[in-house]
Amino acid sequence: MISPLERARLLDAEMSLQRAWLELSLREMSSAARNSPWAGLRALKLGMLGMSALKHRSLWLAAITLLVNLYRRRANKEK
Repeated sequence: MISPLERARLLDAEMSLQRAWLELSLREMSSAARNSPWAGLRALKLGMLGMSALKHRSLWLAAITLLVNLYRRRANKEK
């Protein structure tokens, strides 16, 4: 039978191991985020909405389509 003191030491050791593993995982994720191609966009301070807008191809396509349609309308008005 395990005494309460031994059980507490065992739980403390387990928590220490979990904490160390989480810190290593956080360091790995942070370094991966810093080395990603999108890391340079943080300097623009776009915020989370701006960052997500730049990452989605469908939003880029919608913006390009809008600009092309505006250009066509303007070109048709000048004729």
